[in-house]
Amino acid sequence: MQTTAAKRIERQERILHSLDRFGFLSRSHIQRLHRLGGDRNAQRVLKNMEEYLQSFREEEYGTVYYLSRAGRQMIGSQKVMRRTLQIRHILMRNDFYFFMGCPGKWGNEIKVTDGQTTLVPDALFIRDKRHNFLEVDNTQSMTENSTKIKRYRDMFDRGLFQKEFGYFPTLHIVTVNKSRIRRFTELCEGMPVKVYYKEDIR
Repeated sequence: MQTTAAKRIERQERILHSLDRFGFLSRSHIQRLHRLGGDRNAQRVLKNMEEYLQSFREEEYGTVYYLSRAGRQMIGSQKVMRRTLQIRHILMRNDFYFFMGCPGKWGNEIKVTDGQTTLVPDALFIRDKRHNFLEVDNTQSMTENSTKIKRYRDMFDRGLFQKEFGYFPTLHIVTVNKSRIRRFTELCEGMPVKVYYKEDIR
């Protein structure tokens, strides 16, 4: 039977592995992933792990955590995360992971190709036995978005995914701008697409 100390270490390592997988997680993300209960208990657990963690405040997400050097060494991680303009983009992607019910098969920024067109979705995941793409629109211009969606369109029109899987994966788009929802819907007309306002997935 595991001792209390062994259980604590095991839980800490699970949290460290989650941070390694997702890069940045808010306290509420960690609470949900690891069933830490209320805020007070979550704060206590994370306080006891502070040598393994770096943290900072983010306006919309509160306290955000990532692995310190000691945390990376604890689990043998080589992935170094740094605070950049991509942090909110990553947190929004993590929000969508929870919104989708934490799919078991989920990969961030995996290259996808049909042999002619290649793209890198923000996430590729399987839900209800079907493949799905995710794009997070945080700071991109609509010109950049249009260029990427054209690559999805090229794949869709070519039809090779449909021949292999019997369907084209649904493209999920999360945007920070309500006025862009209609524009994204128009750009993706005819393709399987779902567009979300960021506040609707939290």
